[in-house]
Amino acid sequence: MNPVASAVRWGSYLPAWTSGGRRVAAPDEDAFTLAVTAAERVFEPSESDSAVGEIHLVGDFPAVVDWGFGAFLGHAVEVFRHPGGVASFRAALEAAARADSGSTLRIVLAAELPEREGSAPGTKGASIGAGSVALRIEGGDRAEASGRRVPDAPSVLDAARELWTSRSDPERVAWAGDWALTGDGGRPADLARILDASNPPLSAVSEGAYVPRPRYLENLPSRWRLIADACDRCGTRTFPSRGACSNCRSRDGLRPFALPRDGGIVVASTRIGKGGQPTEFDGQVAATGPYGVVLVELAPGVRATLQVADGGDSAVPIGARVSTRLRRLYPMEGEWRYGRKAVVLPTGTANG
Repeated sequence: MNPVASAVRWGSYLPAWTSGGRRVAAPDEDAFTLAVTAAERVFEPSESDSAVGEIHLVGDFPAVVDWGFGAFLGHAVEVFRHPGGVASFRAALEAAARADSGSTLRIVLAAELPEREGSAPGTKGASIGAGSVALRIEGGDRAEASGRRVPDAPSVLDAARELWTSRSDPERVAWAGDWALTGDGGRPADLARILDASNPPLSAVSEGAYVPRPRYLENLPSRWRLIADACDRCGTRTFPSRGACSNCRSRDGLRPFALPRDGGIVVASTRIGKGGQPTEFDGQVAATGPYGVVLVELAPGVRATLQVADGGDSAVPIGARVSTRLRRLYPMEGEWRYGRKAVVLPTGTANG
């Protein structure tokens, strides 16, 4: 079987930071967040991801994936791990395409972070640099062929981009992502400082924004998936979810409501300078300087306070549109905590 014969939508993600002409992951990105961002792009905004039954991972992923993808999707999912490299990527696609699971969706995710291995830019790994790719695979009559096998290439990202740029039947397979980006035009990064900020002691003790792990896990539908409570009694949408309507206090008649992940409007903006941050973000400020915080209207009447990711030196203007992406927040109790951050969209862009 052609290993990409059942791929009906591909998504890709390249980070906004650059070093030595190649894309590098930001201090708040790892293989998990890269893969989640690519995975979000294999669904149309109106679609549900509830039918995903399998996720095949290609590359070196942190332990959080063992439960993290289920939390990201909002339901149990079977996770299969494959080593890194093009051969493993091809094998993962073959395994997903062979799966006898009817209409159940399968997602193949590959993420690469070559710079995190300590190599100088341009000496090892992908010519693209850091990034991720996702393939949504369906069985049955809806399967579509891409027309080619995965080509041999120095890395999975190079192979995926080569397959995309030379595909013989572009109308039959949908794509969404950043393959058109190059190493030019991104935010210049001091790679050594990024690496230092990316590997802080995981045993950090909070002095500011501490959230106990049970409460953190309980709030993941809101933190990761932007799920609000919609009240059938008064129509109010409560975010983050609290188990009771913020208006009429009713606990009955609440139903989950998925807020848009992209296109939110900034209604307030500020910058947090050195010394003003909670201690959890000391490493981030040391590596990348002050960071922005914005109040975003995600939907009419529903607002969220989000840290700005990949921002520059200026405050985000009121009225700017942002996308939200899952990023690392801070290390705590032996693991990274994750949550949504805002990424400012270019003028005229509707989504990320």
